[in-house]
Amino acid sequence: MRLGRRIPWISTLTALAGVVLIGCQGQAPEPKPSAPAFPGVELRLGSLEGGGVLAGASALRGEWVASRGGQITIVEQPLTLDSITAADVFFFPASRLGDLIEAGKLAVIPRDAILPKRPATDTIAPDNPPPAEDRRPDEDALNYKDILPGFREEACRYGGEYRALPVGGSALVVVYRRDAMESKANQEAAKKAGITLEPPRTWADLDALARFFEGRDWDTAGVPKHGLAAPLGRESEGVADAFFLARAAGLGLHRDHYALLWDSDTMAPRLLSPPIVEALKAHVALKSAGPPGCERFDAPAARKAFRDGQTALLIDRAERADQWSSGKPIGVAPLPASPRVYEPVLGTWRDASLLDSPTMLVAGGCWLVGSSASLDGVKREAAIDLVKYLASADNVNRLRTERGFPMLAVRTSQLGQGLPDPTQAPDVDARQWSDAVARTLQAQRVVLSPRLPGAVSYLDDLAQGRLAALAGEPVEKALSQVAEQWRSLTKTLGPKRAVWHYRRSLNHLATLPTPPEPGT
Repeated sequence: MRLGRRIPWISTLTALAGVVLIGCQGQAPEPKPSAPAFPGVELRLGSLEGGGVLAGASALRGEWVASRGGQITIVEQPLTLDSITAADVFFFPASRLGDLIEAGKLAVIPRDAILPKRPATDTIAPDNPPPAEDRRPDEDALNYKDILPGFREEACRYGGEYRALPVGGSALVVVYRRDAMESKANQEAAKKAGITLEPPRTWADLDALARFFEGRDWDTAGVPKHGLAAPLGRESEGVADAFFLARAAGLGLHRDHYALLWDSDTMAPRLLSPPIVEALKAHVALKSAGPPGCERFDAPAARKAFRDGQTALLIDRAERADQWSSGKPIGVAPLPASPRVYEPVLGTWRDASLLDSPTMLVAGGCWLVGSSASLDGVKREAAIDLVKYLASADNVNRLRTERGFPMLAVRTSQLGQGLPDPTQAPDVDARQWSDAVARTLQAQRVVLSPRLPGAVSYLDDLAQGRLAALAGEPVEKALSQVAEQWRSLTKTLGPKRAVWHYRRSLNHLATLPTPPEPGT
């Protein structure tokens, strides 16, 4: 017998075996769908301080109900800290994180619920994902490591504990009329004045641009116009405070330190430190480069001044791009940086080897979703599952496109998607907008506006001081008054307890697991 020649009876048996196997496979029952995870569990979903984010979430509940077998009731009435127990899962601005934790109203999210542990095997390396069939259904949907580091490692955590998940962010940007920047006449005039007409790289550049455009007919309409529209007055969006704090952070947050506004060992206010004083003086000076009454502008008033062609520059939240267009091309750039920074221990200014540009995130960083600390058992598991569901990649993408409540992407994979609705911002350079947002949210250092208990009250006091300085009161006097008000607020909570919260809110300083007694 020659090699390679088939034996007829072996070939026949092989063929018959194939037929039998195919027949068996064809008769195998289809896999049964997995049973709902939380049949009959009822959850209430609400929002602290209201916010249009709840409207978008209402449209998302059907899929969770269908796949989990539970029920979701929407709590329409905006929640307060006192009424937060009316909801099992709730959205809230990250600035209220400390308040919720101090009141014992916010649950800890177990680490393994966010980053599930996988059994070690000889065939799957730790840094490689397991086969799809071995993954938990919610693991791919959450994809926690896709969340931008500033939100993932800072805004979501308090003292290293995971407390909530992000659903949408916010960031300040510089908005400008491109025709004003690119006009040949303006370019020549700027050159004579020693100014380069380009997006500002430093805060000094921003000041110079605002002064250059102030009183100039920069659009050749025959009427002198103004330089900058920025929220400077009292306003509800937190833009004015964040604008001031962004400049203060650039000047005063040395890369070797984490605390900016308070001493992290004593809670003594640092408001009279050189960088804070300098930042407020520069903030006040900007009122001379804007329209009459600009020191009282809130965010909508600043947008209108820019949209109406009164100013060449605007400071605003990037997600409000739909409020800028007026038929003229618009450019966007990140907030400026500081080339020098104050070293608080030595009490000296240092030149930064690179531009010192920490990102200041508005309202404590972003909007979060968390669950009530009062839940237990299956209901607690269902609430955490709903939190993860609402924060999943697909759902946050839907939430941030709500016109009534625009938010920025919080995930790396979604940064490149650009403007949520380009048709609503037809004059905005989409590439520049995307670049400015990405550079801001992916900065090496992210600074969150205050999140400790009483953060809203602390910022209200700071706003009063800013307004007093804008009205003509000496900056040092205005800040001294704010510092005194801050000491009173801290005394109410207790200095030691306030220190514990402040250090935990910074996420990088050691604390004991439990806080000191209230009032201590």
